Amino acid sequence: MSAISRLLLPSFCLCLLAACGPLAPEDATPPLESQAFSAGNDDSHSQGTQLHGSHIPSAAYTGASVLHDGVRRAATLRIYKGELVARINLSVTGPTPSLTPCLLRGTGPERTCGFSVEGQGTCSPNTLVTLSSGECSGAPGSCTGRPILRVCSGESPCEFERTGYLGSGVGTAGPDLQCSTSSCPAVKFTCPKSGIFTVLTGPYTTTQSASVTLRSTAGRFPVTVKDLRGEQLIGARMLSSSPSGYGTVLEVKDATNAASVTIPESPGIWDATGDTFLYRLQIRPTSGSPVDLCKTGADPAVGWAWTLPLEGLFSKAGEREESTHAFTLACDPGVLAKCYRWGYKPWLDGANPGAVTKTHWACTRMARADYCGSGTSFTQDGTLIQPWDALTPNIIAPPTEGSGPSGMQFEAGWDTGGPACLSHWRWKHLQAGCVTLQPPIEDSNGHVINDCRDPHNVAGAYKCSPICDNAEEAKQLFKSLVFNKSLANEQLANPQP
Repeated sequence: MSAISRLLLPSFCLCLLAACGPLAPEDATPPLESQAFSAGNDDSHSQGTQLHGSHIPSAAYTGASVLHDGVRRAATLRIYKGELVARINLSVTGPTPSLTPCLLRGTGPERTCGFSVEGQGTCSPNTLVTLSSGECSGAPGSCTGRPILRVCSGESPCEFERTGYLGSGVGTAGPDLQCSTSSCPAVKFTCPKSGIFTVLTGPYTTTQSASVTLRSTAGRFPVTVKDLRGEQLIGARMLSSSPSGYGTVLEVKDATNAASVTIPESPGIWDATGDTFLYRLQIRPTSGSPVDLCKTGADPAVGWAWTLPLEGLFSKAGEREESTHAFTLACDPGVLAKCYRWGYKPWLDGANPGAVTKTHWACTRMARADYCGSGTSFTQDGTLIQPWDALTPNIIAPPTEGSGPSGMQFEAGWDTGGPACLSHWRWKHLQAGCVTLQPPIEDSNGHVINDCRDPHNVAGAYKCSPICDNAEEAKQLFKSLVFNKSLANEQLANPQP
């Protein structure tokens, strides 16, 4: 059965929870992907009163550090798709005799003088890498004279066949049978655990001259930085950028691909695409033991929840703004993470925020029943809704007629500021006091008297409500981005989570 077919099953009801308030690496815009859901209650036990899900809603891109090869290194953070990437600067560390001038004439790759650093490269650990300096060595590149290559593990230069040595390459002394000039050297080696290698070069005889232009068949060369991602970020530290915890140190205790995280809601996987990483963040106090950042609404059996990094910043009032200095920390129980998980991934827009970013934003208003667009919620834990969107193609397709729990009706069309139009309150006892969003008021004959669509409404221009009875009206008349169905729920004597 196709994803679209599954989307149309009468079974996508999301259990929503009570609520009260930089730089894309690629310009290409990924295609939108429909999400397949079936009946489930989407973590109804967790707190839906949260937007971020914690009191520290953001972290700075700068001022971070990572543990690399057991050493803490300064790093700059960025977000690529749904994961954090930490960038460290590479440098040549430590002296070695081979980098000193030769007092006497030196020859061959084994000598311990007369070399210089050609550059550094990165690769995937345990992969086979070939560095070449000419087409006669099997790959693009060039050389003059008779150069020597020496490759060393990590950022430190090395000596021939000593600690850190990965291999050497020497050009031939005379013309190659297949080349008009002397053939250029190449060296094959296995990428070290650090994922970094340093290349030394020099002439075969120190009284002569030689040069090389190197190319790598795997990894990257030359580079001055290295990117760490996924589980490589375990132990990384970052600084809170929010006023509620400015400068607080957060540490990555664990990291995992969201494709390995199971959830109660169908399809049972947090994000099966493999494009998203989730992080267990802990607050490092100045004294005492670290505490988990995401605890509100977490599964009591676990005691903590995952964090999702998102570009942009969200205020307590639910307003979103772009930022080049900080990013959002979205705890899994919060609706920022939920709306992402439902398929509204802002990075699907490519380098510039667009329709999906706005739809994600509107989804956060819908998920919390933020009728006034102020960050105040008007729903209760465990409330079921059926959401869908106006994107082309849909990420969540419209529900079929009669799907969902009996009695569900169209509730509202939503945009980034809250509901663009309204049909009924999600909870009858939780009615918003927004003057411009009054629910339909009927006279004794059952006629709505405060419909903004009616130029003769007796309630007056300041008392009417932007009413919509279906998604078509919400989209055409009010430019809504997302829609939902819900029950007009009565207050429970003892609301259940």
